[in-house]
Amino acid sequence: MSFKFPKGKMQSLGVGLLLQKACRDAGLLGADDRIAYGENGKPYLVDFPEVHFNLSHSGERVMCVISPFEVGCDVEMIKGDRGKLAERFFKPEESAWIKHFETLEAQSEAFYRLWTLKECYMKVTGCGLSLMPDMFALHVDENENVSLFHDGNRPEYSFQEIDLHDGYRYAYCIKNECKNAPHEVECVDLQ
Repeated sequence: MSFKFPKGKMQSLGVGLLLQKACRDAGLLGADDRIAYGENGKPYLVDFPEVHFNLSHSGERVMCVISPFEVGCDVEMIKGDRGKLAERFFKPEESAWIKHFETLEAQSEAFYRLWTLKECYMKVTGCGLSLMPDMFALHVDENENVSLFHDGNRPEYSFQEIDLHDGYRYAYCIKNECKNAPHEVECVDLQ
């Protein structure tokens, strides 16, 4: 209820409901009742430190990821051309990748792909915005695989993107030390 505007209150309620459902589905009843925050503000479940989660919201969408590995997630509403933001906050090779797409729509989609991927990495580290997006690079290869370069190649982080073709981009990053991380996506209508 600390959010000033109704939209923020609804988004906060939405991510809370998703976390409650995820905990219930994982057999962690009531785990979402006791949440604490790490030194950089990353939340964790007090009674289940071996279970990790992350939350995100944008526009009319909310996202929750729960995992046995450290995790960060992001959802962003696609709002059009963000080329100037890419030049300001991304590595030059990332901006060039965005510009190589022929249409403005495709460039916008590429920007939001990178933005959500970068945001979820910043969140999985627990650093958030203290880790600026231009301090590391992401590379999307011809097979759509995402590689992270932050003080060298970082294969212990794996990325997943979700495209629901709904005007939003969804991504999450798991620090899983190259172990196979099963994933399941469930869309929930909170209305």
